[in-house]
Amino acid sequence: MSQALVIMRRELKSYFASPIAYVFGALFLAIQLWLAHLTTWRHGAVASMQPFFQVFLPWTFMVFVSALTMRLWAEERKLGTLELLMTFPVRVRDLIAGKFLAVVAYLALMLVLTLGFPITIATFGNLDWGPVLCAYLASLLLAGSFAAVGMFFSSITRDQIVALLCTLVSLLLLLLLGQPLLTELMAGVLPRVLVEAIAAVSPARHFASIARGVIDTGDVVYYLCFIGFFLYLNALVLHGRRVRG
Repeated sequence: MSQALVIMRRELKSYFASPIAYVFGALFLAIQLWLAHLTTWRHGAVASMQPFFQVFLPWTFMVFVSALTMRLWAEERKLGTLELLMTFPVRVRDLIAGKFLAVVAYLALMLVLTLGFPITIATFGNLDWGPVLCAYLASLLLAGSFAAVGMFFSSITRDQIVALLCTLVSLLLLLLLGQPLLTELMAGVLPRVLVEAIAAVSPARHFASIARGVIDTGDVVYYLCFIGFFLYLNALVLHGRRVRG
């Protein structure tokens, strides 16, 4: 685990040693502030963060996490440093864990910086902090699941744009599968059991459940399994490259 933490610190240092962290952070916070303004305007004086989390945040994460993860392995391959990493006495799982934890830590920092919005909302009404804190937990789990998908696609190509597009399309499909409108459309042509099974694959379905303030063990287990599955696929790709040399 110590090796994973070393790699995590290396990745975070590379973020903040270049304009990446600052540009991404400024854009993310600017967009979130604008969306927060729209939420307040549309919902008047109602002290609620639910529209902000359930309507806007998943789609914002879809774009930003895709762009953030596209370089993680693709850039290493393009610069030829991945082959060098593969020769080091570092376990593949530590390489993956280090990069994954760096992305999640950075996104967690971005989420912490948005805390000013619920604090401001609370000054205008009686804000229920229970669902808000659950929504932040759900947001971090959602960010982790998106990061795992992005890392996998970044590992299978040396072109960052290809990795970006593959991640965007995959996350878009996953989010759409959890939308009630699409679920109802599928229910018209498919058995209800199959429709529910398909919808259950979507991170959006489980995100909405936790963001409402209901922490179900099944939703947390889903995210852990989802993240583990894509990190495992990432490990298979890197193990293959290490074997081939």
